[in-house]
Amino acid sequence: MTPKRSFLGAFKGWPPRWFSAGRRRRNRRGWDKRWEREDFARPWLRRGVSKETITAVEELWFPPGSKVIDLGCGEGDLAAWLAEQGFDVLGVDIAPAAIERAKARFGEVIGRLEFQVHDLCISPPPGGPYRVLVDRGCFHQISLQDLGVYGRHLLQAATPDALLLLFHKAYRNGTSPGDPAERQRVTQRIQEGLGGGFLIEKCDETFLDPFHGLDPEHALPGLVFWMRRLQPASFVQLASPAQWRAV
Repeated sequence: MTPKRSFLGAFKGWPPRWFSAGRRRRNRRGWDKRWEREDFARPWLRRGVSKETITAVEELWFPPGSKVIDLGCGEGDLAAWLAEQGFDVLGVDIAPAAIERAKARFGEVIGRLEFQVHDLCISPPPGGPYRVLVDRGCFHQISLQDLGVYGRHLLQAATPDALLLLFHKAYRNGTSPGDPAERQRVTQRIQEGLGGGFLIEKCDETFLDPFHGLDPEHALPGLVFWMRRLQPASFVQLASPAQWRAV
């Protein structure tokens, strides 16, 4: 006699793969529809190259000539600038319309500057591993359900000595700039999403808008994390965010 399946047992392993796949499909379509619009506008569009990225290049934190991936490249301005500095760059975005814009603006030079449609929540990006990874606002768009798989695929795309410069929105919706609880919340989200695979060397306050916070009406405050890859044997399980090193 076949045992009856319990009500709770029917939900074991929830959500099923098809549920996650459907959510990701809707997300990709949503972004693609936005980028297809000629009047598509966001406060973070055409923001140029952040001062932190310039510092990482000028102070050689990004090793010269490294292989770089720009995660969530949008129209490709950062990827193109990095290629001009002598890096071999791949820009990826989940929206085909965004990649079309990037190619139209900057073109491609095989082996120096390329753009591809890719969703890191589905698989690791092509062409890896990469010594330098830059995320200027992709990670903070990832749903809580997909953070783990995004982090795993990012780690699979990184060299053992990889560097990650990650920008994350913060201090929004009435949260005061510099609020330590907000800083801790964002740090914890990043640590959990990346599974402890990167050590945070430094965390600074920044702005994600084209005016770098000088226009209060359009200011987009955030945090930028300077991170270094940890080897699996070096992963440290820390008891609380207060104990995390170099934050």
